[in-house]
Amino acid sequence: MNRFSYPWRKSALVALVVAVLLPAPSPGAEPDTLEAIQTKIAQYLKRPGIRSAAWGIQIYDPASGAVVLSVNPEKTFQPASVLKVVTTATALEKLGPDYRFRTCVYTDGTILADGTLDGNLILVGRGDPNLMDPSKELLETSALQQLAQKIREAGIQKVDGRVIGDDSYFEFTTHGKGSPSHDLRSMYGAPINALSINNNVFWVHIRPTKANQLARVSLEPQSSYFQIRNLCVTGSARSKRTANARVIPGTTRLVVSGVLPATQNHSQYIVLERPAEAAATLLKEELRRIGVAVSGSVQVNHLGDTSPAARRDWKLLAEHRSPPLIRALEIINKQSLNLHAEMLLRVLGAEFGGSGTDEAGLRVVKDFLAEAGITDDEKIHINDGSGLSRDNLVTPRFQTSLLMFLSTRPYFDLFLNTLAVSGTDGTLKNRLAIRPVKGVIHAKTGSLGDVASLSGYMTTKSGRNLIFSIFANNVHASMTRIRQTIDEICTLLVNFY
Repeated sequence: MNRFSYPWRKSALVALVVAVLLPAPSPGAEPDTLEAIQTKIAQYLKRPGIRSAAWGIQIYDPASGAVVLSVNPEKTFQPASVLKVVTTATALEKLGPDYRFRTCVYTDGTILADGTLDGNLILVGRGDPNLMDPSKELLETSALQQLAQKIREAGIQKVDGRVIGDDSYFEFTTHGKGSPSHDLRSMYGAPINALSINNNVFWVHIRPTKANQLARVSLEPQSSYFQIRNLCVTGSARSKRTANARVIPGTTRLVVSGVLPATQNHSQYIVLERPAEAAATLLKEELRRIGVAVSGSVQVNHLGDTSPAARRDWKLLAEHRSPPLIRALEIINKQSLNLHAEMLLRVLGAEFGGSGTDEAGLRVVKDFLAEAGITDDEKIHINDGSGLSRDNLVTPRFQTSLLMFLSTRPYFDLFLNTLAVSGTDGTLKNRLAIRPVKGVIHAKTGSLGDVASLSGYMTTKSGRNLIFSIFANNVHASMTRIRQTIDEICTLLVNFY
């Protein structure tokens, strides 16, 4: 038998399948029995606009081993970001919660007696998604600032060479499998790179000055990486805002144009086409800021650009070790950052699959799921690490089984704390915020066009723990209404048990 089996398969009697066409309860009826709960939920799913969606639900009670509520449990659904649970669970199992990403600076040269480095600095990324932490939750100062300081402490006062950004830990393909083309132009589909910084976006801040004069333009993080051409004019208080920033494709030339009303500020992000180049530039600028001159330009090494023999001759100058992996997983699951999840998938491939590719990472995920005994269904299809791909397909039974497996692992409490908490933080901060549901649901949300999902753990009023997975696909109603229906289902369950 597999290490993990499905308890509800032991007897057909423990499964209570809810048909969507169950009769609606009479007006004013209180859902005070399980049957009434089932009927109430069936009524929710028959509402105008809601009924056209495809619904999949499974609620599991681990204490009794019973599936207490089930709608289309074997049907496949696009999970959206709920899939991040699969990626982060694999990472916890394979890498462990204390794993730390290593980002290093090497040299192929020699430090002379006068403090001159006769050679290049090579900044090697190994998949740390938080080298720059805009929220300051993990790092007070960026990893690049810390590395620059360590380089100076190594006795280097001048670099007679280049700064090279090395992203060869991953293959040089910048997007995950099956990512929709329209998402590749947004921060939700930012390029995947082993040497990523600031979620691979720069923010352009535009501020008004005096009427008919050029607006003020600044970048965050501050850098000379982009060459800015500012054509944006400050208008009157009644002017229509047309201010816009765009990068000329294939270059680092940033054009800011349009009109900015005198009473408005405007900020927008620019997706980095070449993250490793931007990271190397920021390191070079940080070195100059602390007094280490760099004479050479910035260059990038991709996979295959440097021979293994040459790499063996590199000498380590500085190293940054990230906070423990579990902290990075909190950011992935609570904030639902696609880039971080896709980077984690490739780290799994590099560490356990022989290469930093999506394919290798997916093989590691598949192996983990097989070891856990929860992938005996050929209908399951996992195509990326974040849930952005439309080709991902899971069933409610699969998702709930994975959550059940995780609840048996020694790291479960750590994993539970990576999930968003109802009415408290992450993507659930503004949902399920009224007691008794506030603070008692730990779950991963999912949203993708016509997809809404929620999957995780809840503690009911009586203290019973339930595992749940709810999927809605082919949504034609307001997404707000769909989420409200999901939240109503959760509220019913918390109140009943």
